[in-house]
Amino acid sequence: MFFDKLQDIFASYRRLLVVVIVLIFIQIFEIILLHFKYDLFSGGFLQPFSYQTIEQRLSFFIISIWYDLTLISLLASLWFLGADKLNKYGQKIYYSFSVIVVFIAALWLLVKFKLLSYFNDTINLQIIKNLAGGSLREALLYISNEIALFVGLLSIAIVIVLFFIKFLSKRSFIQRVSTNNVAHKTYKKLLIVTLLATPLFTSYISHDAFLRYGLEKKMSFRLISLSLDRLSDLDFDGFGSFAYPQDKAILDASIYPGAVDIPGNGIDEDGFLGDAIDQPLERDTLAEIKPVGGKHIVLIVLESARAELLQQKINQQQVAPVMNGIAKNGIAINYAYSHAGYTVPSIKAIFNRSLVEDNPKITLIQFLQAAGYQLSIISGQDESFGKVSTDTGMKQAGISYFDARTAIEDRVFSSKESGSLRLSETRIVEQFDTRINQVDLTKPQFFYINIQAGHFPYAYPAMPKRLVSELIPRSDINAKNKDRLSAVYWNAMANADWAVGKILEPLIKRQLLNKVTLVIVGDHGESLFDDGFLGHGHAIDDIQTKIPLIFNDPTIVVNEPIGQTDVAELAIRSALALKNQWSNDKKTVFQWVGSITQPTLIAQVLNNGVRTLFDFRTEQVFFSDLKVWKPYQEAIQASPYKERLTDLIRAWEALHWQQYKAG
Repeated sequence: MFFDKLQDIFASYRRLLVVVIVLIFIQIFEIILLHFKYDLFSGGFLQPFSYQTIEQRLSFFIISIWYDLTLISLLASLWFLGADKLNKYGQKIYYSFSVIVVFIAALWLLVKFKLLSYFNDTINLQIIKNLAGGSLREALLYISNEIALFVGLLSIAIVIVLFFIKFLSKRSFIQRVSTNNVAHKTYKKLLIVTLLATPLFTSYISHDAFLRYGLEKKMSFRLISLSLDRLSDLDFDGFGSFAYPQDKAILDASIYPGAVDIPGNGIDEDGFLGDAIDQPLERDTLAEIKPVGGKHIVLIVLESARAELLQQKINQQQVAPVMNGIAKNGIAINYAYSHAGYTVPSIKAIFNRSLVEDNPKITLIQFLQAAGYQLSIISGQDESFGKVSTDTGMKQAGISYFDARTAIEDRVFSSKESGSLRLSETRIVEQFDTRINQVDLTKPQFFYINIQAGHFPYAYPAMPKRLVSELIPRSDINAKNKDRLSAVYWNAMANADWAVGKILEPLIKRQLLNKVTLVIVGDHGESLFDDGFLGHGHAIDDIQTKIPLIFNDPTIVVNEPIGQTDVAELAIRSALALKNQWSNDKKTVFQWVGSITQPTLIAQVLNNGVRTLFDFRTEQVFFSDLKVWKPYQEAIQASPYKERLTDLIRAWEALHWQQYKAG
């Protein structure tokens, strides 16, 4: 009697039970990952929101369960509809659904959170595309071992489940349930309720920054809100009324988040600060300098060089003794920054002195050619990647050009892809020695030398072990080995320092050092899991964007933040022995993640490294000196937030407008 009653209950509610079982598995797995990845329930560094009270956590859990229930119910409905059409009611229908959904969800969550453990929450296809040498395939290679292990374990679990299904299929109780076709009215009613209520909940949550912050990290909420957003995109501008940021004019395709705000047309296309202001172009002070020959210029760019390079020691041994010596007799600029935190725009900013294409400023190469310099390019990377060589003019007639593509047989790795091509420090030094013997040193010379020692994975098989006893295999690069990884990274930078020393030797031998302006600059910083992430180009902080900038000229005076667009003028003024004092306390350095036209984050660095950062996804503003996040609408109302936020947004709008006109 009891088993008959249990059979009836199980048969009547079996579809609902399957949905609940799948929900429990996914909910537990995802909540654990959310906690460990984001400190969502305890709070973390630079985190605007967290759920720490019982009421906050309970609200989050209930809403989280609701969205999981809605998504899984929708998937289940499609699955069961197909089964009903085929007159299939066996237990395999339910087990198969459970295994497939849990497998796909778990695999997606693992890939997502493992990627974010290397990068961070801003990572997307645009940013991966931006990273020099980066691609989706390369990013997946970082986590290939973990994915393989997970798939292996899950495959074993599936085999066990299938064996269990076969075992159960022979049980008479299961056979009776399997042939019992019922209407499943309770399941259908629940599904209808969730479908009707979910759009209302989603609209409310999208306007509540506190709830939205955590729920946007949930797979189910993200899928549902984006789907509703696309359905509500009535003007087809890519933005609707459910996902955040929302379209403020649902019937006007010219107004949407991130749109180009055309100055003076009376329309606020991007939704910030009203109509954009047509700002005058920045004065080109380098163009005011007469292009004449001066000292030789040697510009050395260090790949992935962190700002603390000069201070770093490993086992009481200085990482960069050569560069320390140069800085001691010259200057190391304390507040120097990469604008975008990855290689391509960094090199373009140094050479083109601008953050947008087709800028009206005179470029470094144009000035040097007009001044009668002979130019030599010696790069350890493929400068055609991201069109760097063509966009900067490196391959113009009369310029000696050598990079990892022209010396492809000397590459340190087997891959011939542009983003992976790389030459050793020894090969770069050899090429410099060759080239300096070819040039006429009675004429002013310019050398651009790119040293790739600090590039991921921070070592190659033949790299000398100057500070470590062993290198780290790529498969061992993970957060658990961050101390070992850090030591290997600094060993790479010690090799870069060795190369700088070798470049100085022929200059010293020819007694040319006093006739050379030497510039050493990083293209960007590098996270080594010290902030929980690996790499660069996906966060705006000092670890990823503050860089070393060293000159052998002690007469340079800098009391303002310096961006890579300033480096060329600093170098030329030094070479021409012109006044080289930079003391504008109103100066800022603009930074972004993503692209100028579609940024995820933008920021301005002010004097003494103070930073104002705006997150387009949440419309939250971070003030680094105050250590506080503020919603856009709140920050724009009162000092000191209003002035800093206004300056930042206006700076971005001006760049966006310039880029739009150039395109």
